[in-house]
Amino acid sequence: MPDQYRVCIVGCGRMGGTIDEEVKGSKHGSLPYSHAAGYTSYPRTTVVAAADVLEEKAQYVCSKWNIPKYYLDYREMIEEEKPEIISIATRPGNHAEITSFAAEHGVKGIYCDKPLCASMEE
Repeated sequence: MPDQYRVCIVGCGRMGGTIDEEVKGSKHGSLPYSHAAGYTSYPRTTVVAAADVLEEKAQYVCSKWNIPKYYLDYREMIEEEKPEIISIATRPGNHAEITSFAAEHGVKGIYCDKPLCASMEE
């Protein structure tokens, strides 16, 4: 078992990395809410990259959580970064596609927001 797990986040919106700003000051404000907050608060995970189709969102989340690299294509990120864990925090329409790609490329730990798929075919 590695001392550190390499993590990548797909989706830099609300659950990926910005919801913590909304709950700050609430009774639950001290909990990590976003994927980025959770991983950065745990000493055995290192977020090595994040991906989003909107560059400004990817840049913002990487800057906020000190994530060293961002991608606009999750496939490129998975192939280059070779994470042990991936979090999928995108809109539901591509959850199954991203999950399958990650599994096919050796990612062992896959956390996907609900729903896992958007149709019976998926």
